[in-house]
Amino acid sequence: MVRVVSVQAWFSHDDVDVEPGDTLTLPLTVHNLGDTTESYSVVPAGLSASWTSVRRGSLTLFGGSQEVIDVEIAPPLLPTTTAGPTVIAVRIIPTSTQDEAIVAEATLGIQPFDDCRIVPLQPIQRARHRATFEFMVENHGNSVASARLILVDPTERLDGAFDPPAVGVPPGAASLVQLKLHEARRTIRRHSRVLEFEVEAQRQGLPPASAPLALVQSPTVSWSAVAKILGVAAVIAAAAIAWFGLIEPTIDDSAEQAVDDRIGELTPADGSDGSASAPETTVPVVVAPEDETGEPTFFRLAVTPALNETADLAATIPDGEQFDLTDVRIENPANDTGIATLLRNGEAMFVWSLDNVRGQYFEPRITPIPFAAGDNITFSVRCDAIGDATKSTCTNAVNLGGRTTPAP
Repeated sequence: MVRVVSVQAWFSHDDVDVEPGDTLTLPLTVHNLGDTTESYSVVPAGLSASWTSVRRGSLTLFGGSQEVIDVEIAPPLLPTTTAGPTVIAVRIIPTSTQDEAIVAEATLGIQPFDDCRIVPLQPIQRARHRATFEFMVENHGNSVASARLILVDPTERLDGAFDPPAVGVPPGAASLVQLKLHEARRTIRRHSRVLEFEVEAQRQGLPPASAPLALVQSPTVSWSAVAKILGVAAVIAAAAIAWFGLIEPTIDDSAEQAVDDRIGELTPADGSDGSASAPETTVPVVVAPEDETGEPTFFRLAVTPALNETADLAATIPDGEQFDLTDVRIENPANDTGIATLLRNGEAMFVWSLDNVRGQYFEPRITPIPFAAGDNITFSVRCDAIGDATKSTCTNAVNLGGRTTPAP
C-alpha cells in the first residue's frame, strides 16, 4: 500500500552559513496537499533543536494552500558549538493524522571563531636568578587552537624554555605550560628590581594571545653582607696599620736598643740613648648602613556592588604618617565581569578588566608609591555581570601592602 503524504515543507535555502552568537532567520514553506482544511504543529527537531525556534508553532491551511513561516537559528558562542556543517531540522505534524508528520531539513555551516587565552597561575615570582612560571593555555573557541609559545622581553635581560614549546588545545579544553626562566646575564645587585615580560601564544593567521608576568629579583649582595665585609676589611686594615706603624717599629727599636746596650758594655757610652718614639696609629670606624625604615602595613578594601551598579570604599592616611605602597593584589573569587579601579585622591592609578582577573592578580610594581597624610586610597568596582549564580552582588577586593613612616 502506497502511503499518501498530505503535507509538504521546505526551506528557502538548502545551505547557509552562520557565525556563532548571531541569529539567522530562514523562511519555511508549508504546503497542504490535501483537499480539506488541516492544522499543523511546527516544532524544532534534531541536535540543533536547543538553539532553533519557530515564530509560529501552529498554523491552519485550506486544502491546496501554502504559507511561509520564519524559523530562527541562534547557535551560541560556546566551544560546544562545533565548527562545520550541521543539519537544521523542523518537524511538521498534522493535527488529525499525526502519523503523517514530515521533517524539513537544511544544512547550516557553523563558522569557526577564535578565543584563546593565557591564564597565569603565578603572575609574580621572587628569585635571585631563575624561577619557574606555570600558566594555562585555554581555548574558548570552537576549533582546535594550535599555538607556539614565545617569551617577549624587549630588554633582553631574560631567557627561558617552555615545556612543552607548542600546544594543540581542543575546543573548551586547557593545557598546562611551564616556563623555566633565568637571567640572561648575571649581575651583582645591591637592590631589588622587577623584570616585567610577556608570554605569547602565536598562531598562524590569528592574533597572538598574551599575558604579563614579572620576576622580582632580590639583591645578590645585601647591605648586611656589605657591612660585614667592610667591617672585616676595617679590622684587617687596623691590624696592618698597627703592625707596620707600631708593633714592627717597636720590635726594631728594642732590637737596636739591645745591640746598643751590648756595645755600651764594651765601649764607652757616647751619650745617645738610642731610643725611638713610636708613631701614633688611628683605627678607622666603619658604620654599618641603616636597615630599611618604616613599619610593614597591609590593609584590604572590599566592595559588593549590585548588578549594573558601582560601589567604592576609601581609606585615608592618618595625620603624621606617610604610606609607601609597594604591593597590590586584586581579588575576583567568583570571576565577576566589570571594571575595577584604584584611585589616589580621585585620580585613577590602576584600572583592571575583571574579565582578565581569575581568582586573584598581583600588580607587578617595585617602585614605592608615596601617600602623604590625608591622602585617600579608593577602590571602585562597576559590576557588569555576576560570576556566581548563587549571589546577588559582585564580590571583589584589593589588598594593599607597603611601609608606614613618620611624615617628613
